[in-house]
Amino acid sequence: MTKIKNRKIDPSYEVHLGLYQALTGPDEEDKIFKNVSRDFFDLIVIDECHRGSASEDSAWREILDYFSSAIQIGLTATPKETKYTSNITYFGEPVYTYKLKQGIEDGFLAPYKVVRYHFDKDLIGWTPPEGMTDDLGKDIEQRTYNQKDMDRILILNQRTKLVAKCVMKLLNATDPFAKTIIFCEDIDHAERMRVAITNAAGHLALDHPKYVMRITGDSVEGKAELDNFIDPESKFPVIATTSELLTTGVDAKTCKLIVLDKTINSMTTFKQIVGRGTRIEEEHGKYFFTVMDF
Repeated sequence: MTKIKNRKIDPSYEVHLGLYQALTGPDEEDKIFKNVSRDFFDLIVIDECHRGSASEDSAWREILDYFSSAIQIGLTATPKETKYTSNITYFGEPVYTYKLKQGIEDGFLAPYKVVRYHFDKDLIGWTPPEGMTDDLGKDIEQRTYNQKDMDRILILNQRTKLVAKCVMKLLNATDPFAKTIIFCEDIDHAERMRVAITNAAGHLALDHPKYVMRITGDSVEGKAELDNFIDPESKFPVIATTSELLTTGVDAKTCKLIVLDKTINSMTTFKQIVGRGTRIEEEHGKYFFTVMDF
């Protein structure tokens, strides 16, 4: 078995592991998959097949078309059926499905419960008084702001503090050292949430400098703590604030609490975020996660 890298397919191996990006590119010399015959592979397994491979106009589809004689198996926990992307259109009807409920009952996934918090400014909106200015002295547009505007167009500092207070109240009532991921609208929101959690945590954050960390793509310090966050043997960081970095590909097996303080319009994205907290390790027992849907 070998990993495809350095733009080279070594035909002496039986099993090849690779990314689409390692097999093709915009220029003809990048299309290294053509260096072997069309019938070179007998079996192709596409993990996360709801992504580019399922899109008819995807640049990556040419790889699957080239090896069309091979058996192609698509795997995904979040199948996608939209106007532009269809797993069924390409791969056909599923030959095997495994429901979340069944995974929980069989002990592979963690049971969970949902806790919802509803804030008045989110539900009924907020209209600034006439002539009101923001922290920079600029006039605030006179209109009613609602949940979709929060932390995107409008930042209410008291709301951020209230979210942090709710998170810490829940943790203190259960386990203040329970691994927690807070999903925010963007990097700026993740940083403000980190500060708010630090203040709401009080002595916990003072006694443990890495109690809460912002783990985002631009944070060198935060990304350096990612392995510690997902390591069951590492106690810190306890709380990670993020925007997109932890949405997929991170298996936080001891994560007990997932907080959603962002607008999510994609069911696929929502399921992937949920998946950060449902995987468990047998030695740690069944962990649950709680979604705080603001």
